Amino acid sequence: MKITNVKTFLVDGGFRPWTFVKIETSDPGVVGWGDCTDWGSPGPVAATVQRYAEWIIGRDPMQAEAIWWDLSAASVRHTGGIASKAMAGIDSALWDIRGKVLNAPVWQLLGGKMRDRLRLYWSHCGSTRRRHAERLGLPPVSTTDDLRALSEEVLARGFTAIKTNIMALDDVPDSAEAINQFRSRAGDASPAAIRNAIAVVSTFREALGPDVGIALDVAFAFRLGGAIKLAQALEPYDLMWLETETFDPQALRIIRESTKTTICTGESLFGTLGYKPYLELHAQDIIMPDLAWNGITMGKKIADMAHSYDILFAPHNCHSPLTTLVTANVCATVPNFFIQEFDTDDAPWRDDLMTHPFQVEEGHLLLPERPGLGSDLIEEELLKHPAKHYPWAR
Repeated sequence: MKITNVKTFLVDGGFRPWTFVKIETSDPGVVGWGDCTDWGSPGPVAATVQRYAEWIIGRDPMQAEAIWWDLSAASVRHTGGIASKAMAGIDSALWDIRGKVLNAPVWQLLGGKMRDRLRLYWSHCGSTRRRHAERLGLPPVSTTDDLRALSEEVLARGFTAIKTNIMALDDVPDSAEAINQFRSRAGDASPAAIRNAIAVVSTFREALGPDVGIALDVAFAFRLGGAIKLAQALEPYDLMWLETETFDPQALRIIRESTKTTICTGESLFGTLGYKPYLELHAQDIIMPDLAWNGITMGKKIADMAHSYDILFAPHNCHSPLTTLVTANVCATVPNFFIQEFDTDDAPWRDDLMTHPFQVEEGHLLLPERPGLGSDLIEEELLKHPAKHYPWAR
């Protein structure tokens, strides 16, 4: 069996583009699907996949590990970023093929499952409806009362955790100022930004109760001092985690040592070498690798490496439905799995793209038993939803 063709698809994901990879083989009907979604640069990532296709067409698709390291060697002078994302899309498609050929789920090939159900958290809870309600046909969120109403929906659907963001709310003073500072990546946590974060988190905490996990994602918005001020201000609300990013692992270690708030990071790092200094410093409580950007081959290695440092694994997963399957197959096999991200407020045509849509019960994803990743994508459905312009996806 040989790789005969590699295709890419840029698909409308509602509030971001999805980038899919399809690998075809010389065996009739044996194909693999992968995901390398990048919100800001989907075109360059897809182009890099096509460049790599020149090097892998004619090879045995069962050699996922060898192909990963060969592409890694060929990309050594542009390691990470777009190169890693393109490699990850190819890698997950190759694992999908391996599972189908061997008639086994990918999780079986990774050592077997440790769990049948994966705990999910509702990602972008409130912020998607604040920014994209009309586009996605969802109830809008513009006040803290709207967050309370959304909390009732979270509980009714059985979710035990959410992740939210700093967002403009009409009844929070200086909310617009806080959002402007957040988007500018100014670095410091102004009083307005802290008030906004407290308003969002405290509203959810009051409405959801003490036992539901609440995470706040601020990405790269705050530098060392700002992140410390924010983390300390949020201590009374017992966050599941504060998600803050920096490329300085020493700075993150200082943040973690300065607060009782749990710290999570890592969605923008690549490979075991990228995570190594953070793990060695114990700079965070939880790591969040993105498997659409690290692949299954490297994603499993990162999870196992984190386990050796007593660090929990909660992978980033706010891309396509295929990333959810890629992530689930890895999460099922690692002992340090904590929780999996899930965009409940997603593109309304998401399930139409899949031969076997997700089964979610009481805030848990049921692990697929089908060979490969657990579902194929339907090519003709992908073509019905071409990617659009997403000015906010950056």
